[in-house]
Amino acid sequence: MAAKSRSTIRSRSAGTKGGKLVQSRLHIGPQKTSLIKCCQCEMTYSPSALNDASAHRVYHDMHLKGRKWSSSWGTDVTSHQETVMLTPPSSSKSDSRFGQNERIVMIRAASAPEVKATMEIMNIVNDELNAPHDENEFWSLPGGQGKAFLYVKDNRAVGVVTVEVLGPSRGRWMVYESKSIIEHVRPTFLLGISRIWVCRTERHKNIATRLVEAARENTIYGRSIDKRQIAWSQPTDSGGKLAFRYNGTRHKSGKILIPCYI
Repeated sequence: MAAKSRSTIRSRSAGTKGGKLVQSRLHIGPQKTSLIKCCQCEMTYSPSALNDASAHRVYHDMHLKGRKWSSSWGTDVTSHQETVMLTPPSSSKSDSRFGQNERIVMIRAASAPEVKATMEIMNIVNDELNAPHDENEFWSLPGGQGKAFLYVKDNRAVGVVTVEVLGPSRGRWMVYESKSIIEHVRPTFLLGISRIWVCRTERHKNIATRLVEAARENTIYGRSIDKRQIAWSQPTDSGGKLAFRYNGTRHKSGKILIPCYI
């Protein structure tokens, strides 16, 4: 039975002749909803809309704590080697040791569940980095020229890095202080860091560096890539700091140069 958008109800006060007629109106339909922005995950949503509220809970949980991860997903490539940075990190929290229930896995492009779960994480990564969402083919398709590695802790994927094998003429140098690209120089780099991300509650724990180490040791079978052959996809502020510590170099002019690629 269809509901009417307006109904009129006439009532008379009990025991009163000629009582005042009262008209009541029932409005059925969409109402105006206000949008808010979560201060932690930065998602904009309407708390009064059930679908929005549910989507926010899922997004918020993944953004802060990572995605729940099956123990059967990915190939374990956990590296227990000591991580040596060209510039040591200043934080005393950073170290190269793995805790209990921590491992790094490489995504198998032929496994649809692994790729789908990683894509869900990459949606959050690209939202936060304001990066394109359509740059996944190199790691998500069989035969692609790249890999995706995830850091799993307590059955949650809390960090991810996607890397691609670089062709010629893609290398550049970026001046760290100004973020400007030196156009007339074409250095050669072998491996490109396309995306790197760690969920908010697990940052400043050396996870990003461990992911890069796992990528350089496992992307090309049987070959460990030299750190100076790794480039970054024009990193953000936090990514630039990681790149500076990991394999930045000081030019004779005194400027810090970051290896990057286009």
